Amino acid sequence: MMFCVQTGNLAVDLTVNILIFAAGTAVLVKGSDLFIDSAAGMARLWGVSELVIGLTLVSIGTSLPELASSAYAAIKQQSEFIIGNIIGSNVTNISLILAIGIIGIGKMSFDRKMLTRDCVFMLLVYLLCALLFALPMNGLEKGTTLHGMDFRGGIVLLLCCAGYIFALFRQGKREQQNQDAPEEKKTGSVIRELFYLFLGIVMITAGSKGMVDPTVWTAQKLGISMLVISSTIVAFGTSVPELAVTIAGIVKQRHDIALGNIVGSNIFNILLIFGVTACISPLPLNLRGAGLFNLAAMGITGAALFFFMLSGRTVLKRIHGIILLLMYAAFMLFNCLAVLR
Repeated sequence: MMFCVQTGNLAVDLTVNILIFAAGTAVLVKGSDLFIDSAAGMARLWGVSELVIGLTLVSIGTSLPELASSAYAAIKQQSEFIIGNIIGSNVTNISLILAIGIIGIGKMSFDRKMLTRDCVFMLLVYLLCALLFALPMNGLEKGTTLHGMDFRGGIVLLLCCAGYIFALFRQGKREQQNQDAPEEKKTGSVIRELFYLFLGIVMITAGSKGMVDPTVWTAQKLGISMLVISSTIVAFGTSVPELAVTIAGIVKQRHDIALGNIVGSNIFNILLIFGVTACISPLPLNLRGAGLFNLAAMGITGAALFFFMLSGRTVLKRIHGIILLLMYAAFMLFNCLAVLR
């Protein structure tokens, strides 16, 4: 269902859809604010760092729309949609969403563990993903061989996902107990914070849809091609939840949640979403042309983030954001040219 109105009267439709866009923006902003505050509250109540919450609850929450749409696509056996959605989302998260955040504030500080533990693990997950897609699988016709991921690869990814979450919370608890500073007083209710966390992600999802759908409708009415719409507005729209949470985290000076959301989302997009969908339906991948390029682009943007964090020590600088943004432009240009061929 699209959040837009079509009555046949262009003036009325345009006015109503502008109002829907404005309402969607307001809901998105408020939902992001609520989500970040609830995530920080969960960190206090569970006795773990905001970094751990950003890497787990926040990143999984912002990936729920992709999980739902990918699971539905897996049932319909639309493997190309799933692969393109996840790989494109991972590239966009780093080279567009994170880049916008870094450029906007000039520099973004981060916990060194984000580099040595989580960013390294993200690159290992990327490598594992590439290896699983390189494995041969049975073809649709007798005597043919396809490369891709089936339920065996999906189970491996889901086991890695469970292990990563367990390790994060276990290490986070140990670090909190070893701190010399007196423990912060834990006030509030876990159920209440979880409710507000869930409400926040619902508002973020609904708000992003309320922003994107009227924009797509307006672009179509103005005669803009669907190729341009899908490669710009729709592609950006699928990453609006991550963008909203990242900006809210930056504004509230909670950089661990903002950056943890990006890195964590990329990890769980592979481990959780590919894991679930591969168990539902095989995911064949053409290792030539656009398929191989997009897989390589995901690895390159991840490696670029690693080296920027390594060189910046504990700070990502504006120049890093600019370079990432240029990489996103090159990624979009190649995919547009590939479609036009």
